[in-house]
Amino acid sequence: MQRTLLIYESKYGATEKIVKYLTPILGPANYCTTDQFTDSYKDFDFFVIGSGVYSGKLDPEIYDFVDNNRDWLKDKPVALFSVSLSLKDGDENLKNLSKIIGSTVNLKSLGVTLTLSDLSDEDSYALDIFSQKVGFPLKDMDNFNLEEVTNYALELKEIKESLISPAPQTRKFIEEFLTSHNTCTLSTGYQNRVRSTPIEYNYFNGYIYLLSEGGEKFANLPLNNQVSVAVYEDYTGFFNLAGMQITGTSEIISEGSPEYEDVLRMKGLKIDFIKRNPVKMNMIKITIGKVEFLYSEFKKLGYEAKQIQNFK
Repeated sequence: MQRTLLIYESKYGATEKIVKYLTPILGPANYCTTDQFTDSYKDFDFFVIGSGVYSGKLDPEIYDFVDNNRDWLKDKPVALFSVSLSLKDGDENLKNLSKIIGSTVNLKSLGVTLTLSDLSDEDSYALDIFSQKVGFPLKDMDNFNLEEVTNYALELKEIKESLISPAPQTRKFIEEFLTSHNTCTLSTGYQNRVRSTPIEYNYFNGYIYLLSEGGEKFANLPLNNQVSVAVYEDYTGFFNLAGMQITGTSEIISEGSPEYEDVLRMKGLKIDFIKRNPVKMNMIKITIGKVEFLYSEFKKLGYEAKQIQNFK
């Protein structure tokens, strides 16, 4: 699986805080400061480099690191981010840093929390000059936005996934796996209410069908049709991985509709038997959007063990 390394400098802890939020989302991943970097990290597949902006500039250690390592960084996918009060300053610094590398896959300026009492005399003086120049009063500020940081991490994750070399016939492997299994975990949610349900399923032509007597999941589905489904085998070892995460949209199939009855026949159920059932049987149809399939067989074929397939 593709490994991500986050390299950073953090004078007051803001950049380090962001790095610690990004790392688990981008996993498998690790992080280090420039002086903790070792040659073994060069084998990682995706790099994210970040720094705060001090006196209008990124940390000089970041510039030195990029300059000293650009010979191999230019051949790697690299994303850059800055943390600053002025996003414009961050953007300009990132563009300059990107030029040293030659090309980058993403540049992002993020907001920061400012506590005046934490600043060094040098940074306090520089900020005072800056505030007079742009005409805003100096005071403690909180421009840190956790939702923005997590969305940035997901943006990087999507970029990283786009760089994976696709294995041939990925969809075929996925469909064989889905048709050879019959139990999944359905996850639904609305606002602060979340629910995960182990349930039997049938797969057919890009759709997953579920038959249920009911339950709390039906409180979520009419309000939020976005769902996630997990299908997997028991873990028996790192070299025998087989499991997938599916994202898609759901809809309730009306009882008595042609599709409802077709699915019952596909499941080997008699329509009259279902009609005589003393309780209603509710049918959920899931249209598959994206499948993330972690499958050791891909690795044996010479590809990344994790493959992404968009069904739309």
